[in-house]
Amino acid sequence: MSATTQYIIVIVVYFIAMLGVGFLFNKKVSSDKDYFIAKDKLNAPAIGFSFSATQMSGSTYMGTVGSIRTLGYAFIPAAISSAAAPWFCYVLVGDRIRKVSARLKSVTMADIFEARFGKVAGLLATIIMMVASVPTIAAQLKAAGNSFEVLLGIPYIAALFIFGGIVILYTILGGMFAVAWTDLIQGILMICGFVILLPVVLTNCGGFTAMHEAYAQFNPAGISISGSQPIMWVISGFLVWGFFQVGGQPAATTRFLTTSNEKTLKSALVYSILFESFIFLALAVISIGAGVLLPVVENSDMALPMLIQGYLPPIVGGIVLAAALGAMMSTIDSVLLMVSSLFVNNIYEKYIKKGENAKSGLNAGRITTVVVGVLGLLVAINPPDAVLWIITTGFSLMAAAFTFPLLLGLWWPRTTKAGGLAGIISGAVASLAWYVAGYVLYGSLSQWIGGIWPAIFGSVVSLIFTIVVSLATKPDSKEVLDVFFDDTEVEGEPA
Repeated sequence: MSATTQYIIVIVVYFIAMLGVGFLFNKKVSSDKDYFIAKDKLNAPAIGFSFSATQMSGSTYMGTVGSIRTLGYAFIPAAISSAAAPWFCYVLVGDRIRKVSARLKSVTMADIFEARFGKVAGLLATIIMMVASVPTIAAQLKAAGNSFEVLLGIPYIAALFIFGGIVILYTILGGMFAVAWTDLIQGILMICGFVILLPVVLTNCGGFTAMHEAYAQFNPAGISISGSQPIMWVISGFLVWGFFQVGGQPAATTRFLTTSNEKTLKSALVYSILFESFIFLALAVISIGAGVLLPVVENSDMALPMLIQGYLPPIVGGIVLAAALGAMMSTIDSVLLMVSSLFVNNIYEKYIKKGENAKSGLNAGRITTVVVGVLGLLVAINPPDAVLWIITTGFSLMAAAFTFPLLLGLWWPRTTKAGGLAGIISGAVASLAWYVAGYVLYGSLSQWIGGIWPAIFGSVVSLIFTIVVSLATKPDSKEVLDVFFDDTEVEGEPA
């Protein structure tokens, strides 16, 4: 049996299992609220793994491995800081979003922005999240298409539509139920994949010391933290992939809307931390090892598939490939579900079909899932950059627009509607302007003026505008502030 056939067998079994989960949970979807957030129907492991699997995506398995291999130690702080993202997200916004969403019966993060900063802010947040999600989906599809092309010999375009079609189908069928439970399965596979690959890479490199010595010869500039990039680039990356996940990953923070139970959320945090800590520590070692074992790689995104192909038996390699595909699928399904819920709850039901029944909203959500998925496929046909930097564009836009308005809106009562709206607009505009300036000067989505990432520049601008405008405008009403700053649990909801 050929290696390609063995890869295909493992992947086909995996895809059938994921579709089976979609069909299984399709029976549990009785309303659009079930479909979008499965309120209080998910346990802690499902929520915790789903949060983290959504956050990591194909950029972890494909983009980050290739980027660390190329850039060296300068990018490792950014990768490691990602393991701290659950701390920032759960501690800074998780419990407050849980309480607020229970009071408001929220379905989307845009509902939170609308309740705090008004209808215009809610609609703007909806549009930004929807637009910024397309490059994220495209990047995952690109990663999958590249993997299929290298390991299975399937043409890139055909691979895009096979992989994308499967993810869209099980997302349509089962909604949040399917997304969360497939994320749990995919997260376990991701752990298994690195448990297999890590010792193989270390053994073939001759151990830690030999690996680092060999990498110094492969990439002399990359062996030190500040060797290959400006120090501000390194610091910015560290902050972006840790702290700024708060605003840059609304598809992940949507998990805080799925439960009203405090104990469930705290338990989910433990699962997220353990999961991500292992993945990102293993990732750093595997990525440096890839530079030693694969000194010549035409496309940096191909480093992981080439490691699988060159150093693992086909059946084992198929399992690791399934883990990588799981990382991609877990992000695509969550982003698709977020976008469809945003459209249905914040555009369709409020501005297009007021008062329609739940089935109407459910159908609109499923149609939106297909439309956005196809848009991602079209972008992925001819993507503008490597996987990681495509993802970073959408992430930076949302991080700049949402991080400080969300934090201040949840923690500082003096934040006003006008201040929050000003922060969202200024952050988004500043981030886009910084990207344009960097592309004009360097012709790249990964190089910026002074090494300062667009998410950092845009967020600083957003913070200034939010504070200044809030102090210059009238405080919000007591009714609004009570929703956000009353720490008592909602009556009838579990604590």
